[in-house]
Amino acid sequence: MGRKSKNIKIELNRRIDDLLRIGEKKIKDDKTNPNRAEGIHSIRTADTYRSIANSFADFLKGQGVRTMAEIERQHIEDYMLSRSALSAYTHSRDLSAINKLLDTRYTPTDFGFQDRKHSHITNNRGTALYDTSEAKRNREQIEFVRATGIRRQSIATITPEQAVRNASGQVVGFQVIEKGGRGRNCVVLELERPRITELVNQKIAEQGVTVPMFRAVDSNANPHYARREYAQALYADLKQAHEDGHDYYDGYKSKFINEQALEKAISRYNNEVVRGYERDVMAEVSQNMGHNRIDVIIYHYLN
Repeated sequence: MGRKSKNIKIELNRRIDDLLRIGEKKIKDDKTNPNRAEGIHSIRTADTYRSIANSFADFLKGQGVRTMAEIERQHIEDYMLSRSALSAYTHSRDLSAINKLLDTRYTPTDFGFQDRKHSHITNNRGTALYDTSEAKRNREQIEFVRATGIRRQSIATITPEQAVRNASGQVVGFQVIEKGGRGRNCVVLELERPRITELVNQKIAEQGVTVPMFRAVDSNANPHYARREYAQALYADLKQAHEDGHDYYDGYKSKFINEQALEKAISRYNNEVVRGYERDVMAEVSQNMGHNRIDVIIYHYLN
C-alpha cells in the first residue's frame, strides 16, 4: 500500500473516487435517513461534490488540517459559519457533500442555520404558500436558475447556442435577452460550472444547439427565489475573489461587466460599504442580474 497523502485536497478527492457508484442501483439502508443512498450515483453530483471538497480543503489548510482524520466537528462548523452569507440552498448542498465525504449526519440547524422550507420561500409578491419549485417537472429548470440567475421568461427559450465558454470549453456564462428587450451576459457560479457544462453538452448531443433546453416551469414554481439564491451566492463568491485577487470571470470579465455602467452605479454611493455590503461587489452582482442599480440588489436580493 502506498504512503498516505498528507494533502487534504487530494485525500478528499480520492474519497469521492471511492464513493462513485455510477450505473449501480441505489441502496437506501440508512436508518437515520431513509432518503440517503450509499455512494455517489451521478457524475453531475460527483462534480458538484468535488468543487465543494476543494473549497472545504482550502479552508481546512488555513486551519492547519492536513488529513481527513484530523477533521473535527468544530472545523465543519467554522467552515459553515464562514459561508453564512450564502443561501439556505447552498448550506444544505455543502453539508450534503461533507456528510457524504465524512460519513456524518449534520443538518443546517446543527450550526444555527434554518432548513430550507416552503414557508421560507418568498418572491416579490410575498410568501409562496404552494410552491412547486422542487417538483420533478420544475427541478432541473430551478437548479439552472440558481446557477445562472436567468429570469423566468428565459427558462423556456434559452439554448446551448447562448452559452459563453472559456478557452478550455467550460461554460462560464450565458447571453440572454430579457426585460425590455435588453441583452446581457450572466456569469455561471464558479462551483456550478462543471455541472452546467455537462448539462449543456448533453442537451447539444440530444437536440442540437438551437433548441431550447427546458420547458417552462408552472405558475406555482418560484424562479425568483432561485434568482435571489444566485445573487447571494454570487455576492459571496465575488467578495472572496476580490479579496484573493482571483479572476472570477476566467479572463472574460469584459463579456459580463460594462465598466462604464459599473462606474455609474458606484458613483451614486460615497461609501465603499453600503448597509453592510461592499458597494463595488454589489455593482457587479447587479449587472449579472440584469440590473444597473445597487439599491435593487440590497433590498430585493441580499436582505
